[in-house]
Amino acid sequence: MPHATRDERARREVRSLGVVHTWGDGPEIVFLSNPLASPVQWSSGAREQLLQDGYRVTTFEHQSSGNWESVVACISEFLADRRKPVALVGWSQGAAIAQEVALAVGDTVGAVVLIATYGRQNAIDRVLQQAWATLPDKDDDPLRLALGFLSSFSPDRLADDQFVERMVDLQREWAGQPDPDARQRAASFISSYQDRLAALEGIRVPTLVVGLERDTDTFASRAREVALAIPGSEYIELPGLGHAAPISDPSKVWPVVTNFLKTTFPQPSG
Repeated sequence: MPHATRDERARREVRSLGVVHTWGDGPEIVFLSNPLASPVQWSSGAREQLLQDGYRVTTFEHQSSGNWESVVACISEFLADRRKPVALVGWSQGAAIAQEVALAVGDTVGAVVLIATYGRQNAIDRVLQQAWATLPDKDDDPLRLALGFLSSFSPDRLADDQFVERMVDLQREWAGQPDPDARQRAASFISSYQDRLAALEGIRVPTLVVGLERDTDTFASRAREVALAIPGSEYIELPGLGHAAPISDPSKVWPVVTNFLKTTFPQPSG
């Protein structure tokens, strides 16, 4: 019988607030996500290194169905009974959530990593959201797949036939039929989260903002806006990468994240 992998040893809990997966022990790093993107999947490229470094890794999939404030309240309540401090890592909408949680309960949070984040909605985002909302609810829809490709991956990836063919084969995993409830919860956050840049100036925990140069979903320019708003934050822009880089190019994204956490977040004793 093969040895169990670290993922197979994950502790899974279903709570009223959301679904929790936890690996390892030590200082806790919590990955936060858009309801439409599985944090168990997209964080996998960082998990092994973080576990080797002695951290406890947790993914939390919130069940809040209200506006952005209710999402933050849900996650703040979840963190209230965790061993403090925790570090937060978010990607895209998960990053917007993480920055608001850091603002709301800064005494609970020891460090924050924001990948492809944003602090306001812009004109193209409104266009994209309208487009997503009009697509049929079927997992083999070619329009959904095309929009997913164009907003997720960089031009060099899209010009790579082998990469595109592999992603077409895996479309059910990353661009398949969205769960209607998850889609509604994600849309509720987006529609209510309009312009928070001024408020983000109140964040006082060590923060890394990671922009992705070829991001055609949330855009690197909006990540730079967040970095400028948060006092003392560190900004790194990764060249040539698209929005889905944590999935398509994990070796280029996660070392930046794990190095930041090792230098800013408490290390295990002994």
